[in-house]
Amino acid sequence: MSQTASYLDTQSIFNLIGQHADLTVIFHTVSEWLEARIPDSMVSIMLYSETEQTLNLISGTGHFSNRYKEAITNLKIGPNVGACGAAAFHRKLVICENLAIDQNWESFKQLIQEENLNACWSTPIINGQGKLYGTFGTYYRSPKCPTDTHIKLIRHAASLVALSMDLHTERQQKLALNDKYRSFFTYHPDAIFEHDLEGIIIDGNLASKYITKFSHEQIMGLHFSKFICAESQSIAQTAFEQAIKGDGQHLEIQALNSLGECYWLDVTYLPIKQAQQVVGVFGIARDITYRRETEEMLRLLKRSVDANPHGIVLTSTSKNQAIEYVNPAFESLTGYTKDEIIGKNCRFLQGPDTDPETVNKIRSAIKEQQEIQVTLKNYRKDGSWFWNQLILGPVFNDKNFCTHFIGIQQDVTQQRANSEYIARQQTHDNLTGLINHHTFEEALDVAFCIQHESHQSLIVMYVDLDDFQPLNQSLGHVIGDQLLSAVANRLRQVIQEEDVISHFSGDEFAILLNKCHDLKEVAVIAEQILKSLSVPFDIENHKIHISASIGIADDDPQVEKSKQLLHHAIHAMSEAKKEGGNTWHWYAFNATRTHKIDYVLMRHELMVALEEKQFRLVYQPVIDADSGQLKSVEALIRWQHPQRGLISPADFIPFAERTGQIVVIGQWVLQQACQDIVQWNKKHGATLSVAVNLSPLQFRRTGFLHDLQKTLADTQLPPELLKIEVTETMLIAGADRSAEILKAVRDLGVKVSVDDFGTGYSSLSYLRTLPIDEIKLDRSFIEHLPENEKDGAIVAAIIVMAHKLGLNVVAEGIENQAQAQFLRKYECNYFQGYYFARPACLAELKLNYKQVEL
Repeated sequence: MSQTASYLDTQSIFNLIGQHADLTVIFHTVSEWLEARIPDSMVSIMLYSETEQTLNLISGTGHFSNRYKEAITNLKIGPNVGACGAAAFHRKLVICENLAIDQNWESFKQLIQEENLNACWSTPIINGQGKLYGTFGTYYRSPKCPTDTHIKLIRHAASLVALSMDLHTERQQKLALNDKYRSFFTYHPDAIFEHDLEGIIIDGNLASKYITKFSHEQIMGLHFSKFICAESQSIAQTAFEQAIKGDGQHLEIQALNSLGECYWLDVTYLPIKQAQQVVGVFGIARDITYRRETEEMLRLLKRSVDANPHGIVLTSTSKNQAIEYVNPAFESLTGYTKDEIIGKNCRFLQGPDTDPETVNKIRSAIKEQQEIQVTLKNYRKDGSWFWNQLILGPVFNDKNFCTHFIGIQQDVTQQRANSEYIARQQTHDNLTGLINHHTFEEALDVAFCIQHESHQSLIVMYVDLDDFQPLNQSLGHVIGDQLLSAVANRLRQVIQEEDVISHFSGDEFAILLNKCHDLKEVAVIAEQILKSLSVPFDIENHKIHISASIGIADDDPQVEKSKQLLHHAIHAMSEAKKEGGNTWHWYAFNATRTHKIDYVLMRHELMVALEEKQFRLVYQPVIDADSGQLKSVEALIRWQHPQRGLISPADFIPFAERTGQIVVIGQWVLQQACQDIVQWNKKHGATLSVAVNLSPLQFRRTGFLHDLQKTLADTQLPPELLKIEVTETMLIAGADRSAEILKAVRDLGVKVSVDDFGTGYSSLSYLRTLPIDEIKLDRSFIEHLPENEKDGAIVAAIIVMAHKLGLNVVAEGIENQAQAQFLRKYECNYFQGYYFARPACLAELKLNYKQVEL
């Protein structure tokens, strides 16, 4: 033992610990103290790493060779890892009296022989809370067993090391906390002032210089009020006094910088407490001058926006674009309150007539974050609509990120109405409300240019009132104007919406038909116009009768310009005038287009014939081929003219079809035939059926099915006793629509027969699809039977095919026995023709006719 060590005692160690001496000094002093009390001992201290579970030599390094020190560097603790590794692992004293035979040193035998180590005692260094700091070990050159005193000394030495490390750790924590506090105080971005209880500034951080523009030396030792504007000193003093009482305070005040300028500070006063006593006050100040100026600017802007007469709305950029703000003008414009609007999407202003295309433009602008200006129809809370001129634009932040959308809305209903009125004045006739002749010619030109891209005809009608000028002069221009307005209204009722009507000038009107599929429809429309205008007008107690002359022109290939079409219609109108008026005339490009007919007289006489019941029906029997019994009859019309006698249907039916009068005549035939058959069946106790021919106009006319149902109901004829006859031509033109009508007819129970079968374009193909009951072989196939073998083969094939399809076959035009025998041989179901009976009145009908023998 050295002479210096003999003077050491634990008091000197405690002094070192109390003086916060360096740990290495304390460790060395404790080692010397223990080595002085245990002869031949070599003391070492190893520190423990909890994360690595290892020990490293920190004191006593002079006792060992470099190789040994290297071997025990980062020593992993374990149950048999020397004395120190085992002591740390078991957390208890480990005594190895003879290292040569101790199992803890099995892996270190070579090393301890070279190092000449024979004994080692080690105890863990553990504080009062059970924290393991390391191990305290003593080595010996010869085997050695400790006494109780030795063990007490080792444990006492270990406790001294643990105490020094506890105090060192605690001091380091306090220093770290103090460093954190000082860093927080020094580098905080807000100005921090430390005041004593009198309000004197005793310290300040770096930011205080930049915010107040005073140096550290200028503010130290001065009262805080020296740097506050007069109007804010009272509120600042009150807040400081509350902080002294232990209550933190927050306020906004105006302060003075070193240049004498006022600026705004956000100030927080916090009490400084030590041992539960307030010993000072922290003042934390933030410059909010920019914020206050911004708030004032925003306040002014909000007042401006709130007072703006236009509706202003601010929405978020979220998926729903929820409304975040609306001004009072928006509430007034829409009728909704702010509470009803906030959080909603602006689409609640849309309604049934809001243009979807405009809405899509708005959505596209929002998606692309672009400004857009549109006008669209919006709806108020009460359901009323208004034209909304909307300017919508994105709002970007300082990072060029779109955060909101702002919409400025203005009710432009009146302005739009004024614009529309001016535009309407330029394109429409003030008197009738119809478009004027300039607009009509433009529409005609557009239609003429695109007409060749469609398969529909382009028709122009020119309507001129007959003898209007004398009437206008007699009754006066005021009534004349009212009459023209009334005429315009009647034309609107006849002409479809997609077609165009114009008031050209005076008593002249022009009509453009865009979608006529069949030229026969044009004649029907012309007749409807004449019939509509023939109804007297009642204007200011004047019953006024007028008529009109109509010129019609269609887009013949010879027409090169749209104005030619109009000129042709005007020329045709002049021709109608020459025919006496109250008629229509179709422009003819050559003399063979129409044969000369007294249209005016013929139309008049047909109307008279209906009114005076000059028409009558005759019936031609249909005979059962096997029994010769009367099966049904076909109703045929005859015209008994009072002066000209009997007029053939071939002379008046084509004209009636052209004028459209065939519809009225056809309905009369249907009604009369049903009545006649009901009476005949009732008289004879029979169930005779009747066939009625339909014209194409009647068949396709809107309301045909309704009229058919009404006729059956009025006459009480069972539906199954009625058969309607249609031609192939009628069915092929618009086959889909024809199929719909026929299906509806059969759903009523009425039978369907195809007349003149074999003369159309698709005689065979449509039979498998159309809802029909029978076919009538055209007389052109019958008249050369049986001599003509080709006709015979066709007739035989048609009969077989029809039977395969479940259809009955009627042969019409049979005039001799040979024809009847041929047809019976091939099992034709029914016969009709002069060989059996000519058309006659019902009184002449018989129940049985010639029976054909094979």
